[in-house]
This record gives sequence, C-alpha cells and structure tokens, in this order.
Amino acid sequence: MLYSIDNNDDFSIGFVIYLPKKSFLDRIKTATDSGCMVYIYDNSPKIGFVRDFCKKLPNCKYLTCGKNVGLGIGISSVCAQAFYDSHSVLLYFDQDTRFNIETINFIRNFYKSHLDLRSSYSAIIFNSKDFHKNDIGNKTDIKDVLFGINSGSLFFLKNLEVINWHNTNYFVDCVDYEFCLNSNNHHFKIGEYSKTPGIDHQKEQPDNIYKVFGKERLIRKYSRKRIFDYLFSSFRLISESVRTMNFKYIKASVRSLLIYLYFQSIIRIIKIYNCIISPRYWGRKFKFPALGSRKNKVGEK
Repeated sequence: MLYSIDNNDDFSIGFVIYLPKKSFLDRIKTATDSGCMVYIYDNSPKIGFVRDFCKKLPNCKYLTCGKNVGLGIGISSVCAQAFYDSHSVLLYFDQDTRFNIETINFIRNFYKSHLDLRSSYSAIIFNSKDFHKNDIGNKTDIKDVLFGINSGSLFFLKNLEVINWHNTNYFVDCVDYEFCLNSNNHHFKIGEYSKTPGIDHQKEQPDNIYKVFGKERLIRKYSRKRIFDYLFSSFRLISESVRTMNFKYIKASVRSLLIYLYFQSIIRIIKIYNCIISPRYWGRKFKFPALGSRKNKVGEK
C-alpha cells in the first residue's frame, strides 16, 4: 500500500549510513512509501547506489560531507535538516535495523496520539522486546531510562535544538549515551517503548549468543582499536558527567564501562579456553564442559 506524500507533515525519517548492503534500498523504499520525508546522511558516498536511488525519489533528501565523518555529525545533520524543513519529529533507524510499514505507522500514530510528550522528552526509543499483537500504543507503557540507543528513536526536534543537537565531537561510540546525558542536563527525559510491531535491532548485528556460566549472553568481540576508542569516549562521558555534577550519570557511565570491559574480557577468555586449554589438558575423553560456548543467533539455522 502506498501512502500519499506530504512534505509538510511534521513527521520525518532519518538514516546515517556507512557501506550499506544493497538490501538497504528496500528500507529506503519502505520509508518513502509511508509518505514521510526521508533524510539520509551518507558516510561512504563513493559507493553511489544509494545516492543514485535517492535521486529518483521526490521525498528523499540525500546528504554527505564527501567522506566518513562519523555518526555524531551525521545524526546531528539529519535531525537539524529535518527541523529547518519544518518537521517536528524525526524517526531514526540504523542501516541494519529491520522495520516495515506497520512499524512506521504505529510510531506515527503513537506520536500523534500523545503530543504532550514533546514537553518533557527529547526522545522515545521504540523496540519490540515486549511486543504482543494486541498492544494499542498506550503512553503509560513508556519506561524512563538513563541510556538508550539511537536506532528506533523518535527525536523531538525542538528539544534537540534546545540541547544543541547531538555532540559532533563523538565519532561512533557513546554518541547515544552523550545525547542522553545532555538531555538530562537540560531536564528532558529519555523514554523507552518496548511493544512496537515489526522492528528488530538484533538480527543483522554481528553478535553471537554465548553460554557463559550457564547463562546466555549476546556478545560481540571488538577489535583492540575499537576497544580503545570506546574507552576514550567513555572517559569523556564520565568526565562530562563529573563536570556537570550529574551523579546518576557518573554511576551509570562507570557501570556501563565496566560491563563492556567484562564481556570483552570474557569472550577472549572463552576463546582461549575452548581453543587451547580445554583440548590440551582434558581432551575428548573427559568431555569437560567448556567455560563458554557459541550458539547460533536467534533466527539462524
């Protein structure tokens, strides 16, 4: 079903992309078919298939700086562009987040039914962790959170202008967490709504499910460089929390950093144990249970 295009609608959709797969074009088509204005910031413009595709669409605006300038600049750009094009909200998706037309219409109707949220929230993050088909989009199901991811976020653009948008000094890591801190420092809340149809943040992520001490954990092994980048961004986030004397975020930022380091350490211990220590010292005869074992992701065969 195609929806009429209304560029004056205050609801818009945005993406920041880097080296997307060709399948991303289907997501652009889904977004534009909703009738919403779509903003795409491309951090890999030399791969031109997204740019060429956008030229054919009347309600798609393509943005780029000509090189990879990171998520902070990209997401700030699409939000600001939508705001100055007279849109009130922007629904942001990562390029690897799955959604469909039902997802967009649900969030759009949710927003229009609860316009009062604009006065106290800078963003509502939509996911499907607790989705049931009979959910009707009640705002009492919104849970206030300290931290949340960018993807699936409905940004209230007037409030983003107040807090001076996303921090463009963050490249990728902690862009979302710094936004949450900045929102809190300006007395805006971050909400989470977990009963959204059709949205999936996990299936295209390169994470694996590992069984660690009897519990299943979704873990991704990052490179050493990426870990150092995360450490640097986290220390900046903690420093800003200290500077603004936001004690809730000091505690939450330190906890988040420790959890990250814990799981990056665990996945390395698992690989060493399973590949070297367990076979060498125990062998097949004893069938000693591994410290951790990889399982297929949900949805894999």
